[in-house]
Amino acid sequence: MATRMDEIDEKKQGGYALGTEVDPSTSFDTINALVAEDHEHDIKLRTMSWQKTAVLLAGDQVCLAIMAQSWSLSVLGWVPGIITMVLSGILFWITSITMHKYIMKNPQIKDICDFGYYVFGQSKAAYVFSAFMLLANNILLIGFHVLTGAKVLNTLSGHTLCTAVFSVIVTIMGVIVSTPRTLHHVSFMSMFSSACMGIAILLFLIFAGIETAPLYGYYGDYPTDGPVKTYAFPLPGTTFVNCMNAVLNITFLWVPQILFPTFISEMERPQDFPKALAVLAVISAILFIVPPPSDSGI
Repeated sequence: MATRMDEIDEKKQGGYALGTEVDPSTSFDTINALVAEDHEHDIKLRTMSWQKTAVLLAGDQVCLAIMAQSWSLSVLGWVPGIITMVLSGILFWITSITMHKYIMKNPQIKDICDFGYYVFGQSKAAYVFSAFMLLANNILLIGFHVLTGAKVLNTLSGHTLCTAVFSVIVTIMGVIVSTPRTLHHVSFMSMFSSACMGIAILLFLIFAGIETAPLYGYYGDYPTDGPVKTYAFPLPGTTFVNCMNAVLNITFLWVPQILFPTFISEMERPQDFPKALAVLAVISAILFIVPPPSDSGI
């Protein structure tokens, strides 16, 4: 007698556009079958609640890049800058909910590679391309964080060790904290990560507020260039390249969807993902929109 999982495997054969005719009841039956099968394993993946998923999303989204938004506003001005932030947030919500709905119709999707495979009609080329882009994204992110960690240790310690040695130290730290097999355990580290970033952003605002003047700037030293000013719109002479960099600097913060299929696949109730997404949207909107204008003097 064929099991529910056997039926799912049959539908994954080439030529079958899974998700085109799946009704909600069938989808939930499939999810329950996948969760039940997962709980029979020694290492259980589908165990996260939506609350822990929200914490995990916050840990992924609350990052150092928030502190670079002030520069974007200094280039775009606060009117185009705030509009860009709001539009990015709206597009983030629409695309994220659309992705979740598709995964609910295809609950066997476990990562962005599977997502690309099914979206493009079960194309193996799409699967390989998605895998390559995921790998490239992770490599670049790892390199960025290793460099950032090395710079932080260099600045805080004042030690004679070179940046290369600090990079090795940060790499070892990264390997150690990456050992947990499930996102359920990683979510606890996300709590600590989010708390640290929250403190960093708060200190960032306090220090910027109590200083009488900035130490230096992109276009000259204070007070040589006069009082610090903010503008509603880009100043005359602002180049297209600078505006595009500022826009990309903002939109980059709103593109964590590459990890959503993985997060959803490790939830015990994937249908609750919109709750976690709503928490993330509120946190992101506050942190991405409020601190940068405050620091820019708007």
